[in-house]
Amino acid sequence: MDDALTPECLSVTFGTFRSSVCSKKSIMSGVRQCEFCSHTLPRGYSVCPHCGRPGRYQNVEDAADDEERAALDDRYQEAMSASTAAGTQAQLQAFEAAAGESKAVSSRPIGFLQPLVQSDNNLYSTYYKLIESEVRLPEGTKWDVLRAVSDEALFTGFKDEIRFAALSLDGLGVAHYGDCSIAWREEMIAHRASVFEENSIMFMDHHSILIRDAHRLPKGYRATWGERAKLCVAKLYKSIDATIQPDEYSGVLIRQGATPEDDEFVEVHIWGSMSRRTIERVIVPRPRTKAERTIIKAIGEALGMAGATLEVK
Repeated sequence: MDDALTPECLSVTFGTFRSSVCSKKSIMSGVRQCEFCSHTLPRGYSVCPHCGRPGRYQNVEDAADDEERAALDDRYQEAMSASTAAGTQAQLQAFEAAAGESKAVSSRPIGFLQPLVQSDNNLYSTYYKLIESEVRLPEGTKWDVLRAVSDEALFTGFKDEIRFAALSLDGLGVAHYGDCSIAWREEMIAHRASVFEENSIMFMDHHSILIRDAHRLPKGYRATWGERAKLCVAKLYKSIDATIQPDEYSGVLIRQGATPEDDEFVEVHIWGSMSRRTIERVIVPRPRTKAERTIIKAIGEALGMAGATLEVK
């Protein structure tokens, strides 16, 4: 999920592609036009190269594609029908309402968080931009290859623009990516965020997608920010039974696994830069030493200057 911290132990292979789950229409086949000058807007461009006016965010456009939305709606209706048959429709509707209030949360180590919040000029960058700027090196593991394939398939032409998060109901992110949970302000990201079924690399593995077919992914597994609850229902309805309580929803939406491969979450894709002004709340672990207390105090003061809050758990 995360573009700057990657678990070393993740092991994924792309198996035989199942054509039955793949749309015949390639994500590359659609032609986008500038809303102002009507000339062709290349895939991945958020600014028209002809008239210079702003366009739309490609990840959001992909999620709002008619075929994508129709396929998602089919999955959603199937989930609702199944819950009705099982007598859990009321519980599923309550879960859907809660999921509609979920936040995008990125988990990062404190060494990442501290410089980010110190100034409005510090930005949350991406793995690819950091590599290009020569401020970090590739890891030199199989993750580099798998990340490149999955990112190129999902974000063709704009993979260096995407920041990652997970949908959360309690403000906590996926622990394997860092012990600090950063919740992003909805009003700052909703227009440029989309959601995806799961960790994108694990999705490629679970659907046995070969490299040669990576340009035509199965439909119905991504959604716009406004329809994130529908995707949550389509994915998680089997986990909602008649006995579930509202305080259990957060554990359904994010399941912390024994290993990164076992983590289950709905992935959030956010286009473009983020700063401390994009942050709504940060949750950090309780400090154990005087040095940690000093660092966390400084983080809290910096967040306060940006109108964000710090919570210690």
